[in-house]
Amino acid sequence: MAIDQYVTQTYPVECKGRDEYGNEVLDSPLDVKVEIHKRPGSNTISSSVDDCPHNVGGHGQRCKASHPDVYKIEGHGVICHYSFDIPYAFDPKK
Repeated sequence: MAIDQYVTQTYPVECKGRDEYGNEVLDSPLDVKVEIHKRPGSNTISSSVDDCPHNVGGHGQRCKASHPDVYKIEGHGVICHYSFDIPYAFDPKK
């Protein structure tokens, strides 16, 4: 089944941010919108969390809630649990 149109869906979520161990860090959750996208001619499904003040990185793939004054910690930084590119998110890390 070919989908030859742009498909997008928005989901409201409450997020408390994450630290490098996956623990929630904010006292009160932030109301953010997660947009899921599928472009025509592509097998990639991606998401974006553009309205989160803690979301950073070239693809919005990192969370700074646990370290707001430092751009990135522990090498690649803390991964945002709502920002992804599938199938790349599941590719084995080399």
